Amino acid sequence: MMICLLRSSLPLALIALLVAAGPLAAQAPAQPAPSGPAQPQAQQAPAPTPDTDMTSPPVVDPKGVDTQPVPPAAAPQDNQGAAAAPANPLDKPDGFGEAVDMKPVPVLQKRGQSGWDEGFASIVAALKEVDTELTRLKLKAAGPPLIIYTSTDDAGFDFEAAIPFSGATTEKPGVQFELAASPAGKALRFTHRGSYEAMDPTYEQIANLLDAKDLEAQDLYIEEYRSDPRTTSQDDMVIDIYVPLK
Repeated sequence: MMICLLRSSLPLALIALLVAAGPLAAQAPAQPAPSGPAQPQAQQAPAPTPDTDMTSPPVVDPKGVDTQPVPPAAAPQDNQGAAAAPANPLDKPDGFGEAVDMKPVPVLQKRGQSGWDEGFASIVAALKEVDTELTRLKLKAAGPPLIIYTSTDDAGFDFEAAIPFSGATTEKPGVQFELAASPAGKALRFTHRGSYEAMDPTYEQIANLLDAKDLEAQDLYIEEYRSDPRTTSQDDMVIDIYVPLK
């Protein structure tokens, strides 16, 4: 049903080191003494002492090493340019083969593995762990959660559970988590309504449409959960499936 996905994570690096050194003064060649009346000598300023000519290096926060602060996402604006309330994902119209251009956003993600029978429960558990880690990092969730399938077989699948966020942190994520960017590029959007277990017919319709239009897709699928799977019953789920194109 779903094929493997290769993702690129954002590299995380922030090392600051500044060294201040006093300038070296170059000596000018001696000039011949002018003829005529003696000229008064200019009084030379006293040379600065080493203590007054040095600047101490800046303090480096050790928590900031090997991490990269992520700037907050731009707030949506209304027609007058004032900040508007975030749109409700459930208000977005459904799509079936709608061409979209996915934009990358900062996400905190966690890798997971599951069998098909317990797939939905594994996804929900992973998203709850990501949400807890966002709280620890003092970051704020800023969009519907994503499930990105990295490999599948008859027994189950590997995936990345990702939640978009806003804010910045100098804390390092836990060993099971990663600051990254969501997938980006040209894709087709399809909407599934109903339980996770009932998604097979939706994926079959996606394959049929791609064949009918002779479209070549990448070997990956991304599911965006417009209804929160942590609080919504399966029968009421609304899931957008993104199929990136080559």
